[in-house]
Amino acid sequence: MTKEITTMPYPTLPAGLDTAVSCDVVHPGAPGYETLRRIWNADIDQHPLAIVRCTTAQDAADALRWCVANDVALTVRGGGHNLAGTSVADGSVMIDMSLMRDVVVDTEQRTLTVGPGCRWGDVDRAAEPFNVALPAGVVSHTGVAGLVLGGGMGYLSRMFGSTVDFLREVEIVTADGEIRRVNKDSEPELFWALKGAGHNFGIATQFVFDYVDLPGLATVRLALFPAEDRKALLQRFRELGPAQPDSSTTYVRLYRAPHYWSQLPREHRGKPIISIATVTYGDPADEPAITAPIFEGYEPIYTSLRSIPHVTLQHSTDDEFRYGISHYWRHVAFGELPDELLDLAIEHADAYPGQPLNSSAFIAHQTMCPFELIAGKLTPRDHSNDSTTGIHSRWGGNIGADWLYADERPELVAWVKRFGAAVAQWEAGSYINFTSEHNDAAEARHIYGDKYDRLAAIKTQYDPTNVFAHGLIELETVPAGVEWAGE
Repeated sequence: MTKEITTMPYPTLPAGLDTAVSCDVVHPGAPGYETLRRIWNADIDQHPLAIVRCTTAQDAADALRWCVANDVALTVRGGGHNLAGTSVADGSVMIDMSLMRDVVVDTEQRTLTVGPGCRWGDVDRAAEPFNVALPAGVVSHTGVAGLVLGGGMGYLSRMFGSTVDFLREVEIVTADGEIRRVNKDSEPELFWALKGAGHNFGIATQFVFDYVDLPGLATVRLALFPAEDRKALLQRFRELGPAQPDSSTTYVRLYRAPHYWSQLPREHRGKPIISIATVTYGDPADEPAITAPIFEGYEPIYTSLRSIPHVTLQHSTDDEFRYGISHYWRHVAFGELPDELLDLAIEHADAYPGQPLNSSAFIAHQTMCPFELIAGKLTPRDHSNDSTTGIHSRWGGNIGADWLYADERPELVAWVKRFGAAVAQWEAGSYINFTSEHNDAAEARHIYGDKYDRLAAIKTQYDPTNVFAHGLIELETVPAGVEWAGE
């Protein structure tokens, strides 16, 4: 008996897209279509009506104008790392920027000009010969556009700031099909909105960033401790993590050690553990004194220490976060970490129903895990000049479920939601790039707080018909004549 295959009733693509643009258009069934429709998060399985492979800003503008004229929904793909999957959708046209991957280093202007299809590895490798970098990313295959439009964080962020702090200019195609150069002097309101909620306002076709001089090697110290030390070490992290020098960032993770980690003593394999990792820039000889207070007084079951160039660090956990794994995450910014919250974190981490999917080759300083805490600063930077949210908290928490097989999904997603609900009373924002949901207007208002009304007004001005409906949030447009609350 032959099994009947059913397909979704997607609309038929109107004729004329191929001739409306001067670049290639890939249709379902054509070579490359299956590869191009996939993004980093394997949980996303969507089928666009066509994929426009832009090579210029004009290609993007032409594709957008055709979609609007023919009432066809569109999505925008940059580097393709999109966690929530909003860069691809059934029944839409994907405007794919991934071919535009040029990086230009200007040492006189001290800028990096970056194409919208670039991944952070492209930027880091181009900048390395000049001993400079941009504070962004912890995995080299993360896309530049998606990360920066949501604010952007990375290993260098504690020392230098968020990625948007270094954004000088954006070339963007807005909903009317116009190609605009946007910066603090030219259309400053749109520039403000792009720096944190930028997925909702246009197609970025080029970025110009200021850069920083690299502050020496990165020394990565990792120590794993047994389950009985978790509460005490979390309390220590609570007190000492935000007070560390800016050159050093502390990461704490709760997870179950894989059975195959033969580097661990046998009695700890397959058991809950706590991981503490520090990344410290500068002279490696200075690192022990800086990080000692975080680690001393407890007996680790595993340690590692290495000093590496920044570009090596940026690639060092690519395998841990490799393509082909499904993810459902939630980021929670915490204003405080009371003991009750720490107990709940341990309880939910122990109840994680998934399997460890980490690389078996070595124990990395960063792994996919049920719960992670990152130390922010005692005095967060002022972010009134951008639209970011949740990236300047004293403690950032990531609740994450990861899996390989579809039948694992329901239980794991339910676990993330239970965990998130359990700690919601201490939530003080959320980093929009670490969301697995397209947030409706009510949730977006909660996430962006007093910045929301201003964002909605800018949305009304530049995209009144919501051409860019597939952003990470839903922004309500404001009726004509109504002022936003912050004006």
